[in-house]
Amino acid sequence: MKPLFSALTAGLIFASGLSVSAQNRDSYGIWVRDDGANLSEFAYKGLEFSGKWSEIEAKRGVYNWKDFDAAVKASVKMGLNLFISVNVGPDSPTWLFENGSERVMTEGHRHVGPYPEYKKPLYIESYHRLIEEFGRHVRSLPQDLVTRIAFVQVKTGATGDEAPYKGDLLDKKFKISNKEWSDFRLAAFKKYQAAFQEGTGPVIPMMFTSLINDDEENKPLLNWVSSNTKLAWGTKMGGTGQGYQINGETWRTEDILKHTIDPAPGLYHLFTRCEMDQGWKEGIFAKNISQAFYWTSISAVHSGLTMWNITDSARLWHVKNNYWKDFAFFNKYAGQTIAAEATSAFSALREGLDSADKIKFPEAEFGPASIKNTKRYVAICASRAAYGARMDDPKGVTAGMMVQRREQEGLNDSGWEIFPGNYERFLHQINPDQTSVGWWRVGGEITQKSPDYARFARGFEHKSGKNVMSFNIKDSFFSGVPLAGKSAIKVRIVYYDKGTGQWALNYDAVDNPKKTALTVTKQNTGEWKEAFVTLTDAYFGNRGPDKADLALVNTDTEDDIFHMIEIDRVK
Repeated sequence: MKPLFSALTAGLIFASGLSVSAQNRDSYGIWVRDDGANLSEFAYKGLEFSGKWSEIEAKRGVYNWKDFDAAVKASVKMGLNLFISVNVGPDSPTWLFENGSERVMTEGHRHVGPYPEYKKPLYIESYHRLIEEFGRHVRSLPQDLVTRIAFVQVKTGATGDEAPYKGDLLDKKFKISNKEWSDFRLAAFKKYQAAFQEGTGPVIPMMFTSLINDDEENKPLLNWVSSNTKLAWGTKMGGTGQGYQINGETWRTEDILKHTIDPAPGLYHLFTRCEMDQGWKEGIFAKNISQAFYWTSISAVHSGLTMWNITDSARLWHVKNNYWKDFAFFNKYAGQTIAAEATSAFSALREGLDSADKIKFPEAEFGPASIKNTKRYVAICASRAAYGARMDDPKGVTAGMMVQRREQEGLNDSGWEIFPGNYERFLHQINPDQTSVGWWRVGGEITQKSPDYARFARGFEHKSGKNVMSFNIKDSFFSGVPLAGKSAIKVRIVYYDKGTGQWALNYDAVDNPKKTALTVTKQNTGEWKEAFVTLTDAYFGNRGPDKADLALVNTDTEDDIFHMIEIDRVK
């Protein structure tokens, strides 16, 4: 697969003769956080090195890169990529405190300090010198080692989340204003860019945290990064790879998606990263771990996540349970960010009950729209109770994202600012709410034995005239012109085998815009099944119902339920 930023790469000249590729979409996918992983388990994409300043420069002015060098060599031995970073802030060396920096402490968080005095010249000078030495060491590595480095994550604050402190300050004299912190970070960005991208040596891509949002203080940072960094640059996407249907999905991703999936001409391109932490052991994962991982993977793809960094314990759970469906799905789609170059497209069917949506759920009927209004969530789910929707823990959805995903008891089918429709990539359902109904907990209560697909679905509803689900393949998937039978397309449909009725797949064929590809008769097994068909004469010029390329059609009075429709180019 071609590098995402090939045009940029072509214009770069390295004084040393060494070169590092621009961010390559072949590196997008599942990353692991320890070198105990191996490719015999799964086709991982890369490893992480996250060092601590306190260990790298335990003695002032003396830098120890032994662990870093070992990580680079391990990535080469394993045939994996590597991303690198150094934790600062609370991971600062003790000699800072012995040379005039007070110990700044907080309360109300597991990371209480000591934090350094960020604004002191001693800290700033020492931190900037660390960045310079980090860049110098990385770019002096032999070419076979440095080419394994996918990017460096720029860390300026606490635990990689880019705030100066976690918790509440015990002494308010150490408070840092938003403007002061923005200025501090910008100075660090400039040091990183100079250390890793200027002068002699290969250019290393950089990743940043908390840049793309509505905070006024971040706009100068975003403008500087998008104007001055070379090659690809990336952003960390908090929460995206840590669960599904988590509050705030829409606003967290809306400014990122347009830069990750088919960016318009003139827009900068992004790669993205999120780690899976220990949250998989609790909260929304507790009912069914594999099901939660599966839907998290699909939600993450829909959100534009390109690198899913898996914690050791989560990886080991997959090894123990020999479960790889979620990782395989993510690996398949993470790098398919440009439609014209993509080989696959999908639509995972669901209805998102967004309590923040006052149009779909009028306040006069469902109550005031507020994240704290538990009665509204319950009322919304009650309107879909016949299709399985309910709230197991209404209070769980009113807290912050971290509390919600780790402390929520059971499953909630309504949320605040969640994705309202299907999880999709290049295959879009046309007018989903007008042509189908959402389903939740298909087959009954979710337990540890429930199938992965049972969490969400969509189906026909014959009594209300909803008998055709139409789908459009993004025009740019075929470079803006109809396929017109030039190549074969394989279609996969996952359906719930309940009842004995029939359904059909129609498609826009060269000689018939409503040609039937297959008809399926259900066997009433109560299981989820897959149907496959290869189309050799697909026209795909939006000539079907509602300008569709594909359509699921109810051929009788019995309703049918579906999880996914997916297409693949046949090579």
